[in-house]
Amino acid sequence: MSARSAARRHQDELGAVLAVHHDRPGPVVIGAVVLVWAIFSALTLIAPGETPVLALAPSVLFAVLGIVLLVAISGERLVVCERGLLVGSVALWMRPSVVRYDQIVPGSIAPVTGAQRYSRETGTGGMPQSTVRRSLWTRRGVHFVGPSASEARRKKSVLAALQDPPPRSIDGRWVWFAGVGSTAPQQVTAQIAGAAEAAGAADLARATAAAEVRELSGDPADASRHLPGLP
Repeated sequence: MSARSAARRHQDELGAVLAVHHDRPGPVVIGAVVLVWAIFSALTLIAPGETPVLALAPSVLFAVLGIVLLVAISGERLVVCERGLLVGSVALWMRPSVVRYDQIVPGSIAPVTGAQRYSRETGTGGMPQSTVRRSLWTRRGVHFVGPSASEARRKKSVLAALQDPPPRSIDGRWVWFAGVGSTAPQQVTAQIAGAAEAAGAADLARATAAAEVRELSGDPADASRHLPGLP
């Protein structure tokens, strides 16, 4: 499912799509997957099957698994719509979360660089979370404080108990983060500010338009200064 198809499911609530930002793996990750495929394929040729078909079958299977893996990890999106955001993966069976602008705390949106240091600075570790959409290759993103994962998900999830974090903001709400790939994060927050203003969320729009880029240091002492809403 594409990001725009996912957005059409919630068009009555979010309005039209204004921008789609991808957080895909880079050449290093793709190269690593290809290297693993080559190694496993070479190992199977040490003792090949009795026929050419049996000899090639493991390589084909590994290639299919590698493609499925790349598709699965390439689905992260941040979709800016007229009245809110779609945050999360659109790959395979995944569905992104829905966050309206009136659910985001004004002043909490921040454009972020140095996102590879996010887990060290926030103390959240490397485990995936439903509200923190950050991968090993994520370098830029947008932080904000908003609704719970269950409220934004719009569907039941068997992994909710494992992936949904507790509220971590100073006002007892949930911290969100979405990678934006190679796009400058301040460009994304400018789009959000413009959409929020047009939607009537004046306080959110004004604060977001004034938000400066924060480069994460990896020091927990800097978390509250870099990521608004964290204690």
